[in-house]
Amino acid sequence: MGIFNSIARGLGSLRPLSDAELADEREALRERYVSAGDVNEADKLYDELHRYDAEMTRRANEAYARENPEPPEPRHREHGWYLPNDD
Repeated sequence: MGIFNSIARGLGSLRPLSDAELADEREALRERYVSAGDVNEADKLYDELHRYDAEMTRRANEAYARENPEPPEPRHREHGWYLPNDD
């Protein structure tokens, strides 16, 4: 898998990075975004930050799905969510 990870990383994929590496690179990117003087560069960095955020969210959702394989069924109130329970 090492060669596939290096190819994926070369093509711009964030999947081969560990969680710590992803967080470190995102923080470095955030610092570059905050200190950017050019609006065009800041716009590109902002889009890149969203790409990192999407990958971190995907990983968090996968971890949650592994920890909770069968989530509880949603419970609906008898008369709807917007009505009080004191009837």
